[in-house]
Amino acid sequence: MRCPDCPHGCPRRGPGSFCGVDRPGRVYWRGVTMLEEHELAPTYEIYFTGCSLRCRFCTVPEAIERPDRGEWLPPEALVDAVRQPEVPAFRSLSLVGGDPSVHRPYVDRLLPVLRARLPGTPLVFNTNLYLPPERAAAEARRFDWIVGDLHFWEARCAAEVAGVADYPSRARAAAAAVTAAGGRMILRLLVLPGHLDCCARPAISWAAGLAEGGSGRVLVHVMTHYAPAGRARGDPVLGRPLAEDEGRQVRALLPPGVPVPRATPRVPIVRRSPDAVDPPAPVEIDPEGRVLLPFVTGSLLPVVAKLAPRWRERLVYLER
Repeated sequence: MRCPDCPHGCPRRGPGSFCGVDRPGRVYWRGVTMLEEHELAPTYEIYFTGCSLRCRFCTVPEAIERPDRGEWLPPEALVDAVRQPEVPAFRSLSLVGGDPSVHRPYVDRLLPVLRARLPGTPLVFNTNLYLPPERAAAEARRFDWIVGDLHFWEARCAAEVAGVADYPSRARAAAAAVTAAGGRMILRLLVLPGHLDCCARPAISWAAGLAEGGSGRVLVHVMTHYAPAGRARGDPVLGRPLAEDEGRQVRALLPPGVPVPRATPRVPIVRRSPDAVDPPAPVEIDPEGRVLLPFVTGSLLPVVAKLAPRWRERLVYLER
């Protein structure tokens, strides 16, 4: 029987499959962060390894290409760690990655434990939307929020940048299924350099239409602070940040009245749980002098605190 967790339909999970996840539930990083949308922050992130895409701009390729590297805990033990008294208060709990969809067997076990031990805490399924529509609808019914990324509009762009040609059509179908199921969704549109006309423009127009029919349950987040990471560095198209004038032009494409998330802080602020898994998090400075932070862990907090007052406009939290 083929793996049902994503549209790749690999003959089996584990080595040789697209995501390579051998043991669902491995966690690359976990902790409390203020870096999500205002409606969700602060959120406790559980960042799973493995993914159903291979985006060239991925900020943590080691978590995607080596899904065996993560920490594994039984669901009960993981929730016990989340509930430790030294963990700062959080508004929501987010399953992210990579993509949590490729960890479905573990998520199925984890979700009832979260509901029982964290009653009233909104649970968030953060996904790249490469899901069958029926799976997307099911997640919308059992999670309080879906955070969905629509990275590409054109199949050729998805094939070139993420290695999956049918991603755009499947992601749009999944997002529409979430809306039809009555789910609350933040639809993120990460604007990539060189992809404004082929992807950003039509994606924003389509997302606006989806939101208008979503009775206020769909928020559209046009994200224009892209910075090259991973294999995108040195790429002739993706190897540069989005210019400020490009960002302004793209943001202006969203029609007035379309629901959007409330403003979020531009400066990374993280209240990190003492028991969080600390991933490699190098601080880098790009050619334009911006400080690039793929994660803000406990060891980086003093650095951020010193830079923030004078470097507010140059601190960039890299999109995952």
